[in-house]
Amino acid sequence: SLSSGINAEWPLRPGFFKACHRYHVHPSPHHLDDLMEQHRGRPILTVSNHMSCLDDPMIWSVLYRYRRIALKWDEIRWTPGAQEILFSKGPALGLFMSFGKAVSCVRGAGIYQPVMDFCVDRLNSGDPVHIFVEGKVNADRDLIRPKWGVGRLVQDCQKPPIVIPFIHKGMEDILPLNTVIPRPFKRLTAVIGKPIDMGPVLESCERHNFTRPTTRKCVTDLIQSELEHLNVTANDLHYGS
Repeated sequence: SLSSGINAEWPLRPGFFKACHRYHVHPSPHHLDDLMEQHRGRPILTVSNHMSCLDDPMIWSVLYRYRRIALKWDEIRWTPGAQEILFSKGPALGLFMSFGKAVSCVRGAGIYQPVMDFCVDRLNSGDPVHIFVEGKVNADRDLIRPKWGVGRLVQDCQKPPIVIPFIHKGMEDILPLNTVIPRPFKRLTAVIGKPIDMGPVLESCERHNFTRPTTRKCVTDLIQSELEHLNVTANDLHYGS
């Protein structure tokens, strides 16, 4: 089937990526994959910056262990993808992205659009979800403030999720903005942060009788703070002081 063919293509990506590029994952290779295993049984939301249109799926080629990519398709992340880029170029590309577990997201349609409901459902079902919190490609070294959608995903999980933040650098050189052909022999750096248990944050907001918007802001601010910290480290490692 078409779905099986696309699923079978995923295991080819790590070899292709690693043959063409150098990469360094801090603190260790597959650290994110190990963290996901450690927190199995909790909703897992990974969050990161967004440096190129090739970030997903290629970044997962170095973050996931090969056995997850090849044998554990049900444990591959779901992710929102921009409707105007991934799902409006014809049915073939839309099908390809859908079978790759990307879901159409309409930018500007707010945090209660269907794709966000779907991601909450996936988290509540035990599937990992990834979100590029800046909401668009940002090839600058500085981050854009996270969109409120990440706060909504955390807030509406039935169990407080584990959020795993990471920052990556170098994809902007592999596929620069307004280009379509990836450039070989570039360098990728990824820095994986400590898992954030969102339970204490949500409990504190509830104790203080915060409104839903205020709770979303608290959650988003915390995630932004962690990403900003990781961004300093990633910039130092990748570009030098």
